Amino acid sequence: MFSLFTVFSIVFIFLVFLAWKSKNWSKMKKAALSIILVAGLLAAVYASFGLILIFSDHAGYYTPGSNLGEIDYDEIISNAKKAGYKVDGPYYVNTKDTIGVHPSNIKELDERFGEDYRFLSVTYYYRENEYLSTWHRESGTDISFYNDNRPDSLAPFKPEDLPPDEWIVEKVRLMFDITEQESRDYLTQLKDSIGNSQETSGEIGIRKGLDIATVYSNFKETSTNSNVSPTSGEGWIKETFYSQDKKIGVLDFLVTNTRVIL
Repeated sequence: MFSLFTVFSIVFIFLVFLAWKSKNWSKMKKAALSIILVAGLLAAVYASFGLILIFSDHAGYYTPGSNLGEIDYDEIISNAKKAGYKVDGPYYVNTKDTIGVHPSNIKELDERFGEDYRFLSVTYYYRENEYLSTWHRESGTDISFYNDNRPDSLAPFKPEDLPPDEWIVEKVRLMFDITEQESRDYLTQLKDSIGNSQETSGEIGIRKGLDIATVYSNFKETSTNSNVSPTSGEGWIKETFYSQDKKIGVLDFLVTNTRVIL
């Protein structure tokens, strides 16, 4: 607003100066022109102020969710409907588009999260700041490698920024239930992809789904303890696995949510 006013003021002063400098105009004409210019300046400032109000007249509101502990979900939904509220869902965080996949053979997770939960991703940690993370998609799985210990985090990711080859081969073989040679072939593809990319992470797409049951079983066997983050409305859940004090991996799940609308 201040910058616009400054521009208008400079233009106004310049035009008034030209008008009063002219020797062909009478003082009456110069005064009339000055009044018109003042009115134009005020109108321009008022209009610009109005535009600023229009484009900035919006607000966003957010409140962190709260976990209410053990609740009777079905009873809450039933009572909301009886009370005349609109019940809308299911939502996958903030969309009705289905994301993730539901593993059909992990009874323990069905009992913990319900039979509608979705698996989203797995993260394996080589070290605290060096890890791989997956993301499920319809045509397969995307794997991204990150190394936060790099001197320049904005520089293109290089093959030498990856964890050791044997570690990658083991994790890829485990996640996709493939042979060691197949896993090494994917490692070669990964390094070739990184060498031709300017991305800040190493990435590869594999046209296979994860063997989620094997991944979960592996975490249960290799970890000494784990904790589950309490969901707070959106339904996003993280189970983090540790070997003693070292974080070794994270599983991301989603429990669908329902909206009760006033």
